[in-house]
Order: sequence, then C-alpha cells, then structure tokens
Amino acid sequence: MGLIGDFAKGILILTVAYWIFLIIEFTAIGQTILALLLLIGLLIPSSMIIYEYKKFKKKG
Repeated sequence: MGLIGDFAKGILILTVAYWIFLIIEFTAIGQTILALLLLIGLLIPSSMIIYEYKKFKKKG
C-alpha cells in the first residue's frame, strides 16, 4: 500500500476512534438516539476494516 493508502488508513482509524468517543459521550449525557445513529454509521468503516484484514490474511 502506498503513501495515499497509509493516509487513508490513518484517517479511517482516527474517524472510528472519534466516533467511539462520541458514542460514549452521547450515552453519558443521555442522547441515546444520536449514539445509536453513530453506532449504525460505524458499520461501514468497520466492515471495510474487516474486509481489508481478511484480504490481507489470505495473502499472507
């Protein structure tokens, strides 16, 4: 993976970490609807990560 791919992975990891923080924050202040929406939104990046991991594991 090249330089652009490494930047894309880094941005994806930062986004997921930030969303997890927001889910915890919204749950703590009682905004469960927003927390659930963010949790549903995390399905897309997490499925991308799982797909890339399985693809890399098959090559190795």
